[in-house]
Amino acid sequence: MRPIVFHAAYETNVSLPATFVDRYMPVCTPVYALIYIYGLRHALSGGGNLSTQEIGNVFNILETDVLNAWKYWENEGLIKLESNDESLAIEFLPLEKAQEIKVEKSTEDKPVISPKFDVSIRPQYTIEELAFYQKQSKDIASLFSHGEQTLGKLLTYNDMNVLFGFYDWLRLPIDVILYMLTYCSNGDHRDLRYIEKVALDWAERGINAVSDAEEYTQTFDKDFREVMRALGQPSAFPSVTQRKYMKKWLFEMEIPLELILEACDKTAVQIGKPKLTYIDKILADWHKKGIKTLEEVAADGASWQKNEKQERSKGKTLTMPRNRFVNFKSRERDYEQIERMEQEYLDKKYGGI
Repeated sequence: MRPIVFHAAYETNVSLPATFVDRYMPVCTPVYALIYIYGLRHALSGGGNLSTQEIGNVFNILETDVLNAWKYWENEGLIKLESNDESLAIEFLPLEKAQEIKVEKSTEDKPVISPKFDVSIRPQYTIEELAFYQKQSKDIASLFSHGEQTLGKLLTYNDMNVLFGFYDWLRLPIDVILYMLTYCSNGDHRDLRYIEKVALDWAERGINAVSDAEEYTQTFDKDFREVMRALGQPSAFPSVTQRKYMKKWLFEMEIPLELILEACDKTAVQIGKPKLTYIDKILADWHKKGIKTLEEVAADGASWQKNEKQERSKGKTLTMPRNRFVNFKSRERDYEQIERMEQEYLDKKYGGI
């Protein structure tokens, strides 16, 4: 709710240039055009400062939608934004420079970065703000109502703050949030902390349609349930640690499900029960070797056994532990030499007989 300081970099009346009407209005979101015109009129008339909330109230939209509009026009080169902790400064630029600015921005070499969300910086909304959004937006009212039904309780201020953050902060569509709440509830997960982790995961994956959410949850359920069954926990829902490992195997390393199940079976045979760290080592080894099928796993095992057998056949003797009974050097005897000496002794002794 920081105030906006408007400033126009050129002098003109409130009438719009034909360039704006012909080039920009037909392709932008209608409310973005209204916000631009409203802000420009306010800047040129010297009517003082406004806040994003006040502009949102005028057009019956959310405060974040107002900010998104300003960011859109900045990207188009029509305004310049300067933000600090106290205010947001908006400077309206001449339209003839807009295309030049946009070309300069498009030629910048900017790396594509996947959005990452940190729950520690989740925005906090006042009770008045939440009440206003609920009153002004049927979608937000529906979100809170559905939240009470799926969570099975009356929403506290913190609950409403978190739920509204899914929409306002994570930018998840309302219908996707409603589907997510139902999905988690059907899985007997009504803890909002758990649901927030699901929301963060979906936001980072760019899930912005119910169809995408359905496809993702179907794959998630099928594969994760199979792994949990192989881990000996068929009815349990994956813990945070288990999810971390399974996401690594399935999505980062892209290991086929059948190989993950095989690794679980191997650990169960070798150490008595499946262990995540042991499974991870097996899968990391297969991944490093480029193994993708059960046939390749079998071939790798046969090759290992063959090499092991060859090592054993090289004649390595077993070394006995040294103790006081065997802790001396064995004497080496030449029995043929002893027999010759004995025969010579007998010949000399009885030779004269």
